[in-house]
Amino acid sequence: MGSKLKFGLRLNIQGEMGAASSAYDFTLEMARMAEDLGFDSVWIPDHVENAHLDRSKPVLEFWTTLTALGAQTSRVKLGGHSVNNTFRHPGLTAKILCTLDQITGGRVIYAPGSGWFADEAVSYGFPQWSGEGLTRIARLDETLHIVRGLMTEEVFSFEGEHFTLKDAYCNPKPVQKPYPPIWIAGDSGPTRELMAEHGDVWFMYAKPPDVVAGLVKGMRLKCERPFGVAISAVGFAGAGADETMKWAEMYAAERRHRFPVPPTAKDVLEANLTGDARAVRARIDQWEAAGVDCVVIQPMPPIEGTRFFGEKIIHHYM
Repeated sequence: MGSKLKFGLRLNIQGEMGAASSAYDFTLEMARMAEDLGFDSVWIPDHVENAHLDRSKPVLEFWTTLTALGAQTSRVKLGGHSVNNTFRHPGLTAKILCTLDQITGGRVIYAPGSGWFADEAVSYGFPQWSGEGLTRIARLDETLHIVRGLMTEEVFSFEGEHFTLKDAYCNPKPVQKPYPPIWIAGDSGPTRELMAEHGDVWFMYAKPPDVVAGLVKGMRLKCERPFGVAISAVGFAGAGADETMKWAEMYAAERRHRFPVPPTAKDVLEANLTGDARAVRARIDQWEAAGVDCVVIQPMPPIEGTRFFGEKIIHHYM
C-alpha cells in the first residue's frame, strides 16, 4: 500500500479486443467505470479507419470522442494511445490541445505517434503521409518543437523542412504549465531520441520486467532530467488458462499487421498481465521496481476486465 503507481484504461472505440460494441455509449460506459473505480486516466486510439479489425468496421474520430468524454467525466485525465501525427498540421494540434485542456480544467495528456497504419493514410490521401519511418519521425520532431513553442511563447515562428509558421498566436494557453505532459510512445532508436529531447513520460508496450529495467537505465543515461515511465499492458487477468489463451490468440490476430514480426499468443502472454490478482500484482510490482510509475491497461474482455482491475488490483496501490 502507499505506492505512487497510477493506472490508466484503454477504452474501446473500434470494437476490438472482444468488445460488444464500437458505439460511443460503450466507450462512455468504460470511461465512467474507470472514473468510479479509481483509474487515473483513460485512453483511445487515433484512427480514421479501423486499424485492428476490417478497415470497413466502425471507429470513432479521436478528438471529437475525447472532447465528449472530457465533458462527461470530471476527474480522469484524457490521452491518445497515440495521437496520429499524420492527420493534422502541428499548429492545429496545438490549438486543439490548448482548447481541450481549457474545457477539461487541465486533464489532457499529449502522447503523439508518427503514424504506423499506412492503409488509412493512403486511402484518405493525406498529403503529408510518408511510408519512410525516419521521415515520419523527423516530421514528429518538428511537430513537437512547434506544439511546445505555440503553447509557451506569446508569438511563435518556425521554419523547418516539413513545416513553417510565421508570427503565430495560440491563445488561450493550456491550463497545465508549461503545457500538457508529453508522453513519447515507442522504444525504437529514433523514438528514444525524441524521448530524450521532448518527453515527460516514456510510454512503451509491455515487456518482461528485466527488459524494461534495461531500457529505463539506458534512458536515464541519455536523458539527464527527470521523466516518468508508463507501460501499456493487455490485461487477461481473472480468467482460467483456456479462456486466457483464447483472448491472447484474439489479441495476437488483431495485431498481426501492426509489427514487422507479428506477436504470437505466447509472446503476448509472457509480456502482459495474466493469472489471478496475486500474480498480476507480482508482475506490476516488478515493473514498478524497474522504474514504471503508470500502467495503462487494455482489458480483455473490456467491461469484465475493467471491473477486475478496478476491484482487485488498483486499490492495492492507493
